[in-house]
Amino acid sequence: MAARKRKPSNVAIYCPLWHNYDHASSWKGEGWCEWELLKSAIARFPGHYQPLRPSWGCFDESDPAWAAREIDLAADHGLDVFLFDWYWYSGVKLMEEALERGFLQAPNNRRLKFALMWANHEWSDYFPPPFGKPWNWLLPIRHSAADMQRIIAYCVEHYFRRPNYWQVDGRLFFSVFQPGLMVQQLGGPAAAKAVFAELDAQLRGDGLPPLHWNAMVWSPAQVEVLREAGFHSTTSYNLISSGKAGPDLVDRYEDLMSRHLEHWAAMSRTALPHNPVVTMGWDVTPRCEKHLTWPLPPSPLTGHHDYPYMSLVLGNTPNRFAELCRRAAEYAAKPAHGSAAIFINAWNEWTEGSYLLPEERTGTAYLEAIRDVLGAADRRR
Repeated sequence: MAARKRKPSNVAIYCPLWHNYDHASSWKGEGWCEWELLKSAIARFPGHYQPLRPSWGCFDESDPAWAAREIDLAADHGLDVFLFDWYWYSGVKLMEEALERGFLQAPNNRRLKFALMWANHEWSDYFPPPFGKPWNWLLPIRHSAADMQRIIAYCVEHYFRRPNYWQVDGRLFFSVFQPGLMVQQLGGPAAAKAVFAELDAQLRGDGLPPLHWNAMVWSPAQVEVLREAGFHSTTSYNLISSGKAGPDLVDRYEDLMSRHLEHWAAMSRTALPHNPVVTMGWDVTPRCEKHLTWPLPPSPLTGHHDYPYMSLVLGNTPNRFAELCRRAAEYAAKPAHGSAAIFINAWNEWTEGSYLLPEERTGTAYLEAIRDVLGAADRRR
């Protein structure tokens, strides 16, 4: 008799930018956090909906009372897991307060599972970055076997022993934003695989399961090296362009939906199981300097429309989002794809125009789409 296929988990990517933290106060001024960019955002052209208006206002996500509201809202609408963007720079941590003081201290946190996505990219001042000038790099990223051991020791102490840390196939799920860079800096796929084996032995000594290494990728060409290094699955953080935006720098959500289907199909032919991502929207203009007129010019440094001075997406509606969720569910239901989850970008990427939290225009309509299309697993209060 064939084994019964598991129901894919519904995973919302959580971006922990919405509270004050010490580095932000040092870099930007006492009490600063990215709510300031959202509040000061401007419409760039007629029909451009900015600034966004969160129905809950600009709340402190590191407050466990607010975190409890988020957890109930997510669990009540069919989400199973928060995947927290997690920042570690050779022991320097950023924005962990949303997880450690907020989510993990909330009295109802067992209603959701959680996991980490190591956002292992260099941290720079893109709040906003200067247009056409070099960025101010604030923290470099470096990878080494010794630092990886420190990471796992920290995660064992703070996260991995939690009963609601998310596991996939009996392994602790751990995602990496730039897996290729990590493998390269560790010395290549064979060296990275050896490091992974050492980390699993470290976990085994702590009485814990091994790691499920998940890679954020945007191209099938990345996958073979990652398979050789010991990664177990792939997904993508988001898909932000169909490639069809014209000189007006406006992309249509209908075209972005088609891009998702093409990407999933391409990833299904790779050597690792792929978990589809559903992107709610894309508009990063709150992170752009305000004096520039639309359409934004290409960068004089590169000749391209570089982040965040790039195209945006219009036409994303709850109905279209629901249809994309439906197509993701169809993909994940095929046993050959090996999907453990459907990822959704994002719970709260307000300044990138991708959010599930209620907003003045649509309320909880995007969450209702998840509940109605992807269904709800068993959740106990």
